[in-house]
Amino acid sequence: MEYRHLRSFAILAEELHFGRAAARLNIAQPALSQHIKVLEEALGVPLFTRDKRHVALTFEGEQLAEEARSVISHYEKFSDSARSLRQGFRGRIRLGYVGSSILDPAMTLLINGYRARQPETEIIIEEHNVTRQLAQLVSDHLDIGLVRSPVPHSPELEYLDIATRPLIAVLPQGHPLAGQSGVALSALAEMPFLIQDDPPGTGLGWSALSACERAGFVPQPIQYTRDVAVATGLVAIGMGAALVPETQRAMLMSDVGYSTLQDAQATTTLTLCWKRHARNGALKGFVRYVKELIATSETPFSD
Repeated sequence: MEYRHLRSFAILAEELHFGRAAARLNIAQPALSQHIKVLEEALGVPLFTRDKRHVALTFEGEQLAEEARSVISHYEKFSDSARSLRQGFRGRIRLGYVGSSILDPAMTLLINGYRARQPETEIIIEEHNVTRQLAQLVSDHLDIGLVRSPVPHSPELEYLDIATRPLIAVLPQGHPLAGQSGVALSALAEMPFLIQDDPPGTGLGWSALSACERAGFVPQPIQYTRDVAVATGLVAIGMGAALVPETQRAMLMSDVGYSTLQDAQATTTLTLCWKRHARNGALKGFVRYVKELIATSETPFSD
C-alpha cells in the first residue's frame, strides 16, 4: 500500500466517477483502476461496486474513506513541514552573542527583522564569549554567532562583517575630558584602563589595546573585566577609563561621561560566523536575509 493508492481511493470516493477522478489525479483511468485494485487486495476488502454506468462505495469503502482522507491530510502536513524546514521557512536558529552587542542596533534589526519575515522560525539567543561561541559553532551547539573581530579564522566556519562602530572613551564624570569631542587617546595614558577580558588578539579587548598602542602607550595598570557593563560601572566609581563601542551610550549611567576620539581607526566590528556546510535550512534563510540587507543598503545596521 502506498500514498498514491490511498490518494486515488480518497479522490474516487469523492467523485464516484473514474474519468473525473483520473483527471484530478492527472493519471490515466487504467492507472487509477490499478491503484484501486492494489489497495483492495492489500486491505482484503472491496472498496467500490462499479458497472459500466455507476460507481459506488461499498460499506467497507464508506467506513475507510474518511480515515484515508485523514491519513492523507497528515501526510501532506508532514511533507509541507519538511519542505518548509528544508527551505528555511520554519525551524530553529540558535544564535550566540557577545554581551557588548546587546545594545547594538544591528542585533535588534537582525532578530526583529527576521522574526517579522519568518515568524514561524524560533530564534534562541545565548550569551557567550568569543572563544566559547567558536567552539560551540564547530560542535554544532550553536548555529550562528555574533562576535567582535578580530577573531581566529577556522576553515570550518564562514564569516561576515556586519557593522563597524567607533570606540569612545568612558571617563569618570569629574574628569576634565569627560563628555568632550575629539579627545586624543594619549591624553589618557596615565589613567588605569578597564579592558574587556578577551583572548589575546581577539575581540573588543584587542581593539582597545591596539588603539592605545597607536596612541603611543600601553595602559598601566590594566584591570580586565567580563563585559563593558562592568567596565562602565567601575569607571563610574572612579576606577579608571574604558574604551567601548559608541552604541554603549544607550546605557544611561550616572557619574560617567562619553568622549569621542581623534583616532579614526579606533573601531570595533561585529561579525557573524557560522559553520560552512551547515544543513539547517532556517540558518541558510537567516544568512540570506542578512546578505540581502547588506546588498540593498549602504548602512543597513546604522543607528
